[in-house]
Amino acid sequence: MQEFLQLLELVLKTFEVGQNPQAFLVLFGLAFARFISFILVVPFFGGQVVPAQVKVAVATSLVIITYPALLAELPPDGSSLGFGVLGFVGLLAKEIFVGFTLGFVASLVFEAVQVAGRIADLQRGSTMGELFAPQLQERVSELGQFQLQLAIVVFLTTGAHRFFISSLVRSFLFIPALRFPKIEAGWSPAAEFFTLVTGSVLSIGVQLAVPIIVTLLLTDLFFGLINRVAPQVNVFFLSMPVKMWLGILVVALMLSFLISRMLDYFDESYEAFEFMLKFFSQMYQ
Repeated sequence: MQEFLQLLELVLKTFEVGQNPQAFLVLFGLAFARFISFILVVPFFGGQVVPAQVKVAVATSLVIITYPALLAELPPDGSSLGFGVLGFVGLLAKEIFVGFTLGFVASLVFEAVQVAGRIADLQRGSTMGELFAPQLQERVSELGQFQLQLAIVVFLTTGAHRFFISSLVRSFLFIPALRFPKIEAGWSPAAEFFTLVTGSVLSIGVQLAVPIIVTLLLTDLFFGLINRVAPQVNVFFLSMPVKMWLGILVVALMLSFLISRMLDYFDESYEAFEFMLKFFSQMYQ
């Protein structure tokens, strides 16, 4: 271990990083914990499709970019940090919680999009055909998979991911890595907001699925009238393929509507992301 610290100190001196190895490892590890916990949660980093080595490399790159701004948290006289091993473990848990919470808020809009697809497939009668979505690490319906992949493509092509990553990098200015938060009263607004944001997943899913729900409801009414006129016709089996293809047709016709609504929901998701950052930052004032 001593040889490793000596080698690390030599490397730091070579790159003109004037910190002792212990402080460098602590600060680097805390920043890495926040980035990697965020990357593991959000769908637009690929989920299980992307190898773990790539995620670690991305998190390490973000730490390297952010590290010069983190140096202000270190003691200016080069003295040791004011916490031990237990303090480091507590700070590490805090960083993981912050990264996970921010990633969870950023991923809710993608959950809402796949919920809309699941509702549409429920109306079409095709809930048995489920697929595994590696970005969400769960099973989704067919239209849910399509709308999820569409949302990720729109999210990346419009550059929305850059705003989230930029805010995550700036979060170290408001949520210091080497300080513990001040736990005080006043959690009710944040808890209420978090509940509303989580509950909006279902409401957004229903809103996106309304055109399909209405169309297939009218289709069921149409086949119900046929059944009243000709009871000998088995309208249940007759309506299944019609509803399958009609649902896909409605999705194809409403693509522009879906994309425009997704863009609006991305803006709302970023506002929720910024709100959580401001709430966390109030604990350090």
